[in-house]
Amino acid sequence: MGNVKNMIFVKNYSWIIIKLILIPFIIISCSSKNIVKTVEKNDMEIYNNALSLSLDGNHEKAAIEFDNLNLNYPYSKLSSKAQIMTAYSLYENNDLKKAIINLQSFLEMNPSGEFSEYAQYLLAMCYYIQIPNQERDPSLSKKVINYFKILISKYPDGKYAKDAKLKIQYINNILASNELSIGVFYLRKNSPLSAIKRFKFVIENYKNTKIIPETLYRLCEALLMIGLEEEAKQSKALLIYNFPQNRWSELSKELFNSNINVIENKTMITSLKNYIKTIFD
Repeated sequence: MGNVKNMIFVKNYSWIIIKLILIPFIIISCSSKNIVKTVEKNDMEIYNNALSLSLDGNHEKAAIEFDNLNLNYPYSKLSSKAQIMTAYSLYENNDLKKAIINLQSFLEMNPSGEFSEYAQYLLAMCYYIQIPNQERDPSLSKKVINYFKILISKYPDGKYAKDAKLKIQYINNILASNELSIGVFYLRKNSPLSAIKRFKFVIENYKNTKIIPETLYRLCEALLMIGLEEEAKQSKALLIYNFPQNRWSELSKELFNSNINVIENKTMITSLKNYIKTIFD
């Protein structure tokens, strides 16, 4: 009976030993399987996945994926491209503040790299799309113009130079229109001197904008309001000479025939003429 018990004990003990030997191998085997399942994607796989998300319009997730490539593979050949694509995805997702930060950081590190021209253009565009059609505060518009001018200066023959020039022209038209509107407001409020300042500013600073014909006409109006007929004629002559087919030129021809109240006091007229000279000199 004792021998049987000893045999059972030996058998059980042996089984325990076998278990202890096998368990580590089982654990290692399971761990190996898990490692295979959680192997990270390489840089190309991450980039292609992010690009697919971007093409599908899922720009938020695309930005995260492109950013993951930069974090996990900072020395990859795709790193610079992924940084630009991160900014582009943020731009498309209307996350403009983050896009601007990314682009400024990129340009600091890559002032003249392969993607620097596009980065400069995209940076300007981040501000450009924030401009409302009728902006009263010109500070943002001037900042956009500055960024586009930097782009044109650095890459005068680049692929974005033409578009940058067109956008500068568009912004200038908005700024000129706003200045003209303020001048017309002063004109209607019977403050021709304040109006003249605005019109002069438009003529000097926005020469190539579409608003110049009307500005010259309004200037003619303002000058006539304070009795400066000769100066008004000069404004009219400039208008007709430079824009002969424009409707404001046609309207200006009738302006001197209309009944406009002018100042009759010669002393007042002389002082106003001197004042106008200070404005136009």
